Amino acid sequence: MKPWWPSIIVKPQVRLSRVRFTTPTRPPGIILFGVLFVAILFILGGNIYTMVRTPPPIAGGQGGVPILVAPGIDVQLGLEGIVASVVVLMGTMGLGLVYYSSRYVFQPGYATRLLVLGVILAGIAIITFGYLFGIKTNEF
Repeated sequence: MKPWWPSIIVKPQVRLSRVRFTTPTRPPGIILFGVLFVAILFILGGNIYTMVRTPPPIAGGQGGVPILVAPGIDVQLGLEGIVASVVVLMGTMGLGLVYYSSRYVFQPGYATRLLVLGVILAGIAIITFGYLFGIKTNEF
């Protein structure tokens, strides 16, 4: 059957499909882990306390010398919370390396290097926290 319009006009052969709306998929697990890990570091570093109390990020001491760690248990500067978060991250990475080294039982050299690096990172984190606590309690 011949169409009634002139043969110069060509009917396009287009197939339109129906648009389907679906619920978004769950984000990848590594992204969820990263967001949760950063939130936990933020909380463990005492940054919520810093936000509520709104102290200055860096205080000044005698003669304008900056104080990076405020003495006293009930005071925390903004930079202290960031430093505490980084130290917690370093200690967590060290403990993670100690755990991860157990996967390389059949490669003892690599496992030993991971174990030693993990113990060093965790030890530095513990020593740093001890030093910061000593400064806060005026023992140093």
